[in-house]
Amino acid sequence: MAKSRRWWRLTGRLCEGALVVTALYILFQHSIAATADFWLVLALAVPLIALTVLFPVTLPSMLVSLELVFTFYLVLSFDVATTLWVNFIGELSACLLLLRGTRKMAVLLNPALKVLCLAAGYAVFALVAERVFGGQLSAGYTATQLITVAAVFFFFNHLIINLMLFVQTSHFKLQTCLEALRWESLVYLIVLPLSFLGYVMEPYAGIATLAILMVPVAILTNMIRSFNRLQWANRINQTCLELASSKELRVIYKRTFQLAQEFTDSPSGLLLELQPDGSFRGTDGAGRVVAQLTHPLLQMTAAANQVQILHNAHKSGLQLPGVEARSMMLIPLVGQSNVFGIICLWKLSSHGFRKAHQEQLRFLASQVSIILDRNHVYEELERAAVTNKLTGLYNYRYFYDQLNHRFQTAQERGIDLCLLIFDIDHFKKYNDIYGHTVGDEVLRQVAREIQTVVEPHDLLLARYGGEEFVAIGRMGTAEAQVLGEAVRQKIEQHQFVYQGHTVKNITISGGIAHLSEHDAISPSDLLEKADQALYWGAKEMGRNRIAAYQGEYDQRLFVDSLTGLHTTHYLRRKLRTLCEQESHFPISFLLVDIRGMRRINERYGFEIGNQVLVDASYVLKRTMRTDDMICRCLDDEFLVVVKGLSLCEIELVETRIIEAFAAHTYPAIGLTVACDITVIQMQSPEEEAHIFERIDGSREHYEQSS
Repeated sequence: MAKSRRWWRLTGRLCEGALVVTALYILFQHSIAATADFWLVLALAVPLIALTVLFPVTLPSMLVSLELVFTFYLVLSFDVATTLWVNFIGELSACLLLLRGTRKMAVLLNPALKVLCLAAGYAVFALVAERVFGGQLSAGYTATQLITVAAVFFFFNHLIINLMLFVQTSHFKLQTCLEALRWESLVYLIVLPLSFLGYVMEPYAGIATLAILMVPVAILTNMIRSFNRLQWANRINQTCLELASSKELRVIYKRTFQLAQEFTDSPSGLLLELQPDGSFRGTDGAGRVVAQLTHPLLQMTAAANQVQILHNAHKSGLQLPGVEARSMMLIPLVGQSNVFGIICLWKLSSHGFRKAHQEQLRFLASQVSIILDRNHVYEELERAAVTNKLTGLYNYRYFYDQLNHRFQTAQERGIDLCLLIFDIDHFKKYNDIYGHTVGDEVLRQVAREIQTVVEPHDLLLARYGGEEFVAIGRMGTAEAQVLGEAVRQKIEQHQFVYQGHTVKNITISGGIAHLSEHDAISPSDLLEKADQALYWGAKEMGRNRIAAYQGEYDQRLFVDSLTGLHTTHYLRRKLRTLCEQESHFPISFLLVDIRGMRRINERYGFEIGNQVLVDASYVLKRTMRTDDMICRCLDDEFLVVVKGLSLCEIELVETRIIEAFAAHTYPAIGLTVACDITVIQMQSPEEEAHIFERIDGSREHYEQSS
């Protein structure tokens, strides 16, 4: 492949050399008549031609300049030698002035190409004039000369340019060629009338006609440049309006990439996306990853946020795998606070990009960066809405939405759906011993360790609330048990260290339920069956184990075996039913904590402590209404659910409970026991998803303050 490219490049160089030699031979066959008129034409026409060439209009597939107005005016008004020499010297002067931005060979190649095309035009016209006019001047002679020479010039110019481009770079697109022909045709519609107008004026204005023609040429060049700039600005704005409604980064990158390629007529390019490690991942237009790059020039481009043009790419040291790029353009996509990536375009010829490309693509990059910035903010907000801040996992609300969706999909398609729920064993004890700061760190580390185990299996992992985590995915019960056991062992073996504190003996229990194997009739049923497996199959059997659901777990989950009260799991199941009736709101949750329960256990033993809890449950039953729900919550707490009372009325209920506790003497210890009450209110059904998080949060706040 490399040999083939070198051979084609050598062939291109030989063709260029042959073209230049042929043009010089033709030129020197036409000797100059060194008259005062010739030198005057030379002195005036050469600067005008050079000036017009120096300020072209950049179009996607070509550069357009109106110097042909002077070229064809000279064809009509002067002899062949004067026309060839003046055009050659004018074009050569422009190339010499552009030497820093042009290939060295192009200094002679462009003037030579113009001489060859003009010579071909003169030769064809000589044949046409002999046949049509018999070599005599007559009506239509001048118009025929202009049209013939212009048509042959047009044909040979494009033919030679495209052949040379193909031989040198193997880059030829029919669409690009047709686009160039279209634009050049429009230019000729402007050039030919102006040239003929100059010919008509020449008898009256003489050599000053050249200066007069410069006025419409300058105006029209400005108009075309403004029109082209406006057209591309509109294209960019239209594209950005389309992309503004898209949140897909891939769509935005691809469309921006295509527009940049189209504007610069680049045959190839890469989108370099910035990676977390600071490297750039290169993907082509089809989205295939083709390179992983790290280069100071890329970091510098992103940091400077400036479009870079490399006229000689090989000198920069930036090498793209499998790419032989001679000129390159780097377009950074940088927002206010984020570097998104760099669009890298290249051409197989040096000096393939112009300053106009740089200006327009800087505008494109700035507009697209605004869209990317806005999308980044939206993504952050959306991520925050579905993410638990402490652990970085999905929150309960997002999990429940996904559970509903995946449950329905699994039912319709008859595919596996398994739910795993994990709970940290004795977590409250660790909070009491080490404090909530260390407890929070334990939650973070447990979340991270579970994530490392379940992530390869494409499971969705979320924090379910408190010290519970839940995962759902497509797998059978047996596979889920293996995975759950892997999680259990991972947590058991992990050493929890935070700011010098080593938290020992952290273990985790887990429950598993499967949609079809365990006959789950709804998402809530699947969740509750996993919850039942967790508490009755793992927690009650000694903790630090994984259990799959069994039918015998159903009844025991809803009633606390010690007090006979409902459990919070029963409350979770019934809460949605409570929320269905508007008359139930506001729903108040009174978290009743028995004061000094730890001292009672330490002084009298757990058996007496349990009797105190049973007595406390009787006090609550006598105090509350029959339709109020009372649940046992954790070891020494009760949760009372009251429907439809205002905050003022709840304060009266709170006072009634405190007074009832103060008035009751507990036979087991011969003393009264006080309690602390925290009230959490739910005003609408929308708060259901977060109510248990709020209850947990109020408990933590209370424990810290006490």
